[in-house]
Amino acid sequence: MFRVLLTAMLVLFFLDLTAQDGENNEGQTAVQPSEETAAPEAQTEPAKAEEPAAEPEPAAEPEPAAEPEPASEPEPAAEPEQKPEEKKETEPAAAPALKIKDGKPSKFFELYGYFAFANKLTSNMILNGNNPYLSSTKVVEFEKDENDNYVPREKGSAKEDILSWAWLKLHLEPVIDVAETLEIHTKMSIFGNTVMGGDNFEVDSKSNGLLRDAQLENSANIVFEGLWASVDTPIGELKAGRMPFHWGLGLLYNDGNTINDQSTGDYMDRIQLTIPVGGFKIIPAFDFASSGVLDKVHDYVVDPSQKDDAYNISAMFSMTEDDPDLLENKLLNEQTVAEFGVMVMFSWKDKGSMVWDAENAVSLPVTDDFVDDEKTYALVNQDAKLWKFDGWFKLHHKNFSLNAELAFLYGTIGKMIVDESEKSVKAESVGVALELEYRPIPKKFHLSLLTGVASPDDADYVQGDSWNTPGNSINNDSANLDTKVQNFRFNKDYKFNSTLWNEFLGRFTAGYYASLYGTYYILDELKVDLGATYTMALYANNSIGGNGLPVAFEPYISVDYANKSGLRGGVRYQLGVPFDGLDGLDAEGEVVETELYHFLNVYLGIVF
Repeated sequence: MFRVLLTAMLVLFFLDLTAQDGENNEGQTAVQPSEETAAPEAQTEPAKAEEPAAEPEPAAEPEPAAEPEPASEPEPAAEPEQKPEEKKETEPAAAPALKIKDGKPSKFFELYGYFAFANKLTSNMILNGNNPYLSSTKVVEFEKDENDNYVPREKGSAKEDILSWAWLKLHLEPVIDVAETLEIHTKMSIFGNTVMGGDNFEVDSKSNGLLRDAQLENSANIVFEGLWASVDTPIGELKAGRMPFHWGLGLLYNDGNTINDQSTGDYMDRIQLTIPVGGFKIIPAFDFASSGVLDKVHDYVVDPSQKDDAYNISAMFSMTEDDPDLLENKLLNEQTVAEFGVMVMFSWKDKGSMVWDAENAVSLPVTDDFVDDEKTYALVNQDAKLWKFDGWFKLHHKNFSLNAELAFLYGTIGKMIVDESEKSVKAESVGVALELEYRPIPKKFHLSLLTGVASPDDADYVQGDSWNTPGNSINNDSANLDTKVQNFRFNKDYKFNSTLWNEFLGRFTAGYYASLYGTYYILDELKVDLGATYTMALYANNSIGGNGLPVAFEPYISVDYANKSGLRGGVRYQLGVPFDGLDGLDAEGEVVETELYHFLNVYLGIVF
């Protein structure tokens, strides 16, 4: 019912805007085109004006020239025959609400994005079997038994020391300028981070991968990531659709679209209104967070139940400098610039969809996106109500910059069966990130410090699997069941110069980190970064194997090139020196020490 009322209000709002735009357009039709056509005609040289007059045959084309008649200006109307370009100017006259820049209509279609090609090479990414995201890789090899017969033997893990893969993508951000106050945006990736040599979803059943001359046809794919419309209203900018969302430093929500990374970032199915008030912005938003299991009816998809849906409603307040060129100019002139933002978000979900196992009288997790007619579904109580509070602050003063973000989560995320009774799983966590930069020699040498803390948890090994089993320890021991999630999880796309967390484990949690590095600009377009990152768990039992606090020390060096034409390239190497916090336990309970690990990334890209 809430969504129906919201949709009805939006429809009425759009109808009212359409009526207003129609009235405005009628009043502008006779004004804007005449001004635009009169300006270029007034600048035409007399010699050029005489040339078409000397040709009687072109004068027989009065029909195109008749288009500027609504301008009712005799002099401009006498010269529309000068050159074909003026024909383009008369055509937009039928849609005077087009965007105007420097007295001329802007493009209907704008295209932004980047091309990226990169190769990553890792050594000991499996962390000697202690990486919880790779240690589950099972392999079967054929070996001879005592009778010289080949028999299959299952290995605990592949444990390959060297892993390397190349990938590429073309990230596109088209913008369709429908009118001066109306835009349609989309984001897509061609090849969508396709691994080079990969055949994607088609199985090579003939095992003839080395005999083919080219990749399978379906190796090329297009991944649509976002689609939304933007409308300028009398009170602010209204957006609706699936749109990227980045807040503050990206600690909680991060768009993640960097040229040397495979991530696509965070997107929200959202309705958002940005209301400017003075130099501030008030931004209310509503999100369709989850629709549960969907159903196919005829040739379209419907949401068969509203009880398993999840929603977000948020209010944001910020003060930012939206023009990057203006901000850069202020920083070069050593002006003080302060920006900040505050967000409050409330999320709720009453029930969750599960698959009912009648034989064992238990509900199982849903693995399909769409309803299966052969399965019975159960709606279980989730009663999730979660509050998210996030504030960020950025200060630039002369040669010093400070960026900070603080996020706090509080509420419940679901239910858990503990000792044959149902209990709510509570969430109570906090995370903070701080970025400092000092420029002793501006545009030549910079010194930076990145540091942050993610709250710990009472459960064991949460650093090793903090996303798959929230509120529950990895070993699934009933004695270690935990109904309160306290370890904060940084966004997977928040980077702080750590191969271990940004590449191998994915989400920093339940610990502390500090990354100190210096940046030297060999040229304006070429820079070198040299530094090191230290990470540790806040509780010993939170670490990968529950054996220690220090996790790793990671020195690194990187070289990056970026010119104004859009060419990007670089290489990065990082060494990982593990401590006790990365040591795990094998099946017999013995400690398995993690050895040195290495990471090398080479990338090439074009930004446009």
